[in-house]
Formats: sequence, C-alpha cells, structure tokens
Amino acid sequence: MRLRNIEIFHAVMRTGSVSGAAEWLHLSQSAASKALAQAEHALGLTLFERVRGRLIATREAEQLFGQTSLLFAQADTVQRMARNLRRTPGGHLRIGCLPSLGIGLMPGAIADFRQRCPGVSVDITTGNGVELAEQCLSLDIDIALVFEQPVSSRLRSTTIGAARAVHLEAGAPAAQGEAEAAVVLATLDRARWIGIGGSDPFAQRIREAWVATDATDDAPEPIAALETRTYAVACALAAQGLGFALVDEFTAAAMGSALRIRPVTPEVSVAVVALQEATAQRSEALVLFLEAVGGRLRQEPAAAAIPK
Repeated sequence: MRLRNIEIFHAVMRTGSVSGAAEWLHLSQSAASKALAQAEHALGLTLFERVRGRLIATREAEQLFGQTSLLFAQADTVQRMARNLRRTPGGHLRIGCLPSLGIGLMPGAIADFRQRCPGVSVDITTGNGVELAEQCLSLDIDIALVFEQPVSSRLRSTTIGAARAVHLEAGAPAAQGEAEAAVVLATLDRARWIGIGGSDPFAQRIREAWVATDATDDAPEPIAALETRTYAVACALAAQGLGFALVDEFTAAAMGSALRIRPVTPEVSVAVVALQEATAQRSEALVLFLEAVGGRLRQEPAAAAIPK
C-alpha cells in the first residue's frame, strides 16, 4: 500500500466521501476513486460499503483509521517543527520536565537561556519521570529534566544539580533576609503529613531518610495522613492548614509565598538529571540551555527563608 493510497483512505475517512477527499487533496474525483480502489486491492480488504450512493466505513476501516490518524499527527509534528526551524534559524528545543521543576526552576532558566539565545524557540512539556523517559526514547522531546531515577540503557543520564527537601505549613513566612530554624525530621508528626504518593523518586528519598532517623531496626515506613501525586497540590493543601508538606525547594519557592518554609535536618536531597536518547547529539543551543539550568540550580532558591 503506497503512501498516496493511505492519504486517500485517510481523507475519505475525514471527509466522509470521495468527492470531499478529492477536493481536500486537490485531485479529480476519478483519480481519488481510482486511488481508493487501489488501496482496497493492495490491502485485500473492503474498506467501505456503498449504500445508496454513500460510503459507509467497515470495521476494518475504522481500525485502520486509528493508525493513519497517528501517522498524520506525526506528519503534522514534522511540519510544525520545520516551520519553527524556518522562523527560528537559531534552532528549536523540545524540553520535558517534571511539573515541580516546571513551576519553580524552568522560568528562570529559560529567561537566562533566552538572553543568550534569543533566536532559539523552546517547546516545554511536563509529565512524570517514566513518561518523560519514554518521550526521550521516542525522540518526541530532545531532553528531559527529572529527579534521578533508574533508566534504560538506551538513555544517557547527566547530573546537572540537586534539589533539597523543605518543610511547608500554613503560617506567616519569615521576614525578608531572616533564616528559619531547621525542622528535625525525626520529630515531625506523621499524622499531619501531606505526602506524595506513587513512585516519585524525591518522595521515596524523603521516606527513606525519615525511616533512617528511627533508632529501631524494624521502623515502619511513614504513612501520610493525606496523599497526592503532585507537589503543587501538596502545597495547596498545606496552605489550607491541613498539615505540613515536604517538597522540593523549587516548588516551595514558586508556590510557598503565603506559607512558612523551613529547611529539614538531616538534609534530604536528590539529583536533578538530564535524560537524553543515548545516540542523540547535543546541539550548541541544548548545551547552553543545560548550562542555564545548572546555573539556576546552583543559585539561592527564590524563597529567601531557605538558608544554604
């Protein structure tokens, strides 16, 4: 089955008729009818039933349409990328990141990057670590910024910095320039903890550190009174006075303006890594972008109450 036959079939499914497909593809109706007949012959399937002058898609056609829709969606992506490259000769970056990093880290990093590379366009998508790793492998994104996690050997993982855990709860934030005393992890009331569920590596690091503070050998893993899958929601729950949250410093800096933010002792941190398909090359723009992210990771968090 040739690409032209697929195009005709897809157009008929989209428009509902051969005449509509012919008009859409700028063909004569006879040429479109011939191409559709060739498609059915090549596949050995009846794609449409002719009923009273109308085309009714068969079950096989409906199933094939799902796949051709994916194919043409990918073609549209290629066209959009080509347009971006024409508009921005300096290049185009497709960046994936965790929502927590997207809120607290990316805005400043992108501002720094745009100062150095104003001609490069940037497309940002968010997702969890597993989703972003898959998008790297399928080359849907150029790079993913995530917390350190086990990855496929088909991915390259580069550490570019670290994120620390901080304690958030309802209350007046510290005065400008005033440092808050650290919260001792072992003394926290687990019944008031707003936890992050799932397999999030940062949340798992917090749970491991909490268990390690217990002197007993068979200390149970702490169980949250409230649980969510996103740090931003945990911050919102804490703001309502429903308990305290342990989140990364970048989410705290972006979401915690009306919350009391304090460091945690012992310090809990996780590496921030850049994932990329193992054989992919890094453009000059991508290298400069990662430098901008690394620079922001080394800076003082925006929440001045969090001391180094």
